[in-house]
Amino acid sequence: MKTRLLLWALLGALTASAQLPTDFRSEQIYLNLEKHAYLPGDTISLEGQVTCIASERFLPHSNYLYIECFNEKDSVLLRQKISCKERGYFSTHLPTDYLWPAGVYYLRAYTKLMRNFSSESFAQQPFLLGKEFPKKEERVYEAKCVIAPSGGKLVSGHPQTATVWLTDDCTFPIRSELLLKNEKGDTISMVHTSESGMALLRFIPKPDVRYHLEGNIDGNNYRFPLPEITNDTKIQGNLNGKRLNYQVLNGDDDISKYMLYTFDRQNGLTRTNILKANGILMLEQTPEVLTLFLTDKDNQVLSQYTVAGKQERENTLQASDKITINESIRFEIPSLPEGAKVMTRIVAENDLLSTSAEMALKYMADYTSPLPFPSHLYASDQTTLNNDLQAWLSTASFHRFDLKDAIAKDTALYTYLPEEVMSFSGKIEKKSRRPLKGGQLVAYHTVNDFVYDVPLTSDSARFRMAVDDFMEGEEFFLQAITAKEKPDFASYHIDDETFPALVNNRRFRLPLSRYTYTEVTIGNDFELQYTTGKDKVRNYTLPNVTVKARLKTEEPKPTHEFYSVNYADREEIEEKGYLTLYHILKSMPGLYITYDPTTNYGVDSPKTDGNAKNESKYKIVSNRGVSATQSSIPIIIDTTRFTSADYEYLLNMPAFEIESVQVLKAWQALAYTYGALDGAILVKTRSYKERPPLPSKGAMYSPMGLSPLSYPFKEYASEPWKAEKVGRYRLLVDVITESGVQSYEKAFEVVP
Repeated sequence: MKTRLLLWALLGALTASAQLPTDFRSEQIYLNLEKHAYLPGDTISLEGQVTCIASERFLPHSNYLYIECFNEKDSVLLRQKISCKERGYFSTHLPTDYLWPAGVYYLRAYTKLMRNFSSESFAQQPFLLGKEFPKKEERVYEAKCVIAPSGGKLVSGHPQTATVWLTDDCTFPIRSELLLKNEKGDTISMVHTSESGMALLRFIPKPDVRYHLEGNIDGNNYRFPLPEITNDTKIQGNLNGKRLNYQVLNGDDDISKYMLYTFDRQNGLTRTNILKANGILMLEQTPEVLTLFLTDKDNQVLSQYTVAGKQERENTLQASDKITINESIRFEIPSLPEGAKVMTRIVAENDLLSTSAEMALKYMADYTSPLPFPSHLYASDQTTLNNDLQAWLSTASFHRFDLKDAIAKDTALYTYLPEEVMSFSGKIEKKSRRPLKGGQLVAYHTVNDFVYDVPLTSDSARFRMAVDDFMEGEEFFLQAITAKEKPDFASYHIDDETFPALVNNRRFRLPLSRYTYTEVTIGNDFELQYTTGKDKVRNYTLPNVTVKARLKTEEPKPTHEFYSVNYADREEIEEKGYLTLYHILKSMPGLYITYDPTTNYGVDSPKTDGNAKNESKYKIVSNRGVSATQSSIPIIIDTTRFTSADYEYLLNMPAFEIESVQVLKAWQALAYTYGALDGAILVKTRSYKERPPLPSKGAMYSPMGLSPLSYPFKEYASEPWKAEKVGRYRLLVDVITESGVQSYEKAFEVVP
């Protein structure tokens, strides 16, 4: 019920702040790897942050997330469940295997709340295994340029922008001047690419005219053609605080045939009541990023455009420009808020996969672009940062949800609840395959003996069992209890744990170096073969290795055998010379036998008087019990149950009559008796005739638990980074508070 109330509270908050009426709130995840290139067999240390960036909220709703590692063939190799209860912060370690072939691998992370939306909005981080990034050349031998029009197309007769991304053949960005010219060679405009290799090209395209960019880069002349001009309809706009100016380009004379929607995290989804070819919208709150959708009357998107508000920020990161070998880089952020979470890493200049929290949480979670995110955005000045950010967003497509689908479903889009507690669900049937109604399901955690129960009130006997955190591989003993509070035989049908399909929206192709280099490969031969080089060293070719991912979907399995914690058989009884059952139980750890002389006499004092009571002066309790009263646990002699009132003569039972004594846990005792929440003592006499094994009325179930490798990151943190070789590096810093995130970058050089 608590989880259900949370959903209604969540949807209530969505409805209150949105005009349409939902702001389609989701969560975002940032994955912070210590580095982005590993060797097979290395363990990846990872930390990160889960947020819910929306109006007046930053902390997440979920307490758990899922992390997956998959390869270039989209095969899942590892999956972990991680807790993020520490204000959305989490950490874990992911082991790689020596047999994994060298290549590009990926990490993906999501919460259950995020599954209400497209898998493209899940956090994703590529990394290299057994590979290295190419080295950045001092000069440019070959330049490449991508020209992407805003909104995906250039239309004639209107002022527009196109994003320019200039790189060398290994995709390292190039700073250069480029001229925009028409087919006659007339210069129309000029741009300067930034440190990230990006620029915004602004001009008015004319119909039937071909344009191109020209530039001289390291002594070589280049010519890059622009896409053809079209007459398609297009939407575009710009933000100034709460004021949105928009333009419908090449719209028909009947503008009423179109509809205009806008979406941002602060204002939610809104629709323009009166659409104009050129209009102004005043928003309730100032958005950071806003997407405009131009649709037809059926809400089919015809054009979209994303615009960023102006970023007002100061780069307060202070660090040295140069350090020496074996020296650590020191930095300071003077305006660091109290209680802020600071994540840092140092990457080489040629690291092509470096990310930042601001990039991942604010932009990559909602948008996909054919261009990589500006690589040096947070090392740029204010003007360059705004230009590069808008240059990237102009080419991006909104991917969190499909607009038409979201409008049609509204709050029904939320089919997954935020995961506040760990749980599992299913239904219970009798042996006759009819639902077990009116009773309850009891679950015993076999590791710590915690007991959980849930009523079976519905006609279908469905249940959802909430439990405390548990680790992967731990089991629960499930027992159905009838309305008469008796254990019963039943069939347990647990819902499968499903996982979303893989959608790789950030596929990375490792650029090839201009120079060949030697590397170990895995061939297709099944016998070790080798060749001998000039240095007389044998170069072996290893056989092909296939790695298969294991997807765990496990039905609860019936159990007919119990394993005791404390057990004494006939051999041990004779070996240790026990005299009575009392002496056997006194030798067993985990049992406490207490004595109260105010009650009737027992084993050690056979005398009686007129004040004898109907209670035993002995009390037997288990230190593994979970009940609040810690009442005396029952003793079962063969098939007969006895309570504490019978302790006096039971404890005097001669040891030579006893075949075995076993202390049962609560979930084990269910096979012999009921209501034994603190366990039971099972005694078999030597005269007892064995019967066929007693079938269990319950079942064992092992749901997906938390990864045991998600121990506290700081406790196992590696040594501080120290410069080991000369070169250029980048210091990346993320500052995460309860209300927001800000990223910083500082380039520095290591000198001898």
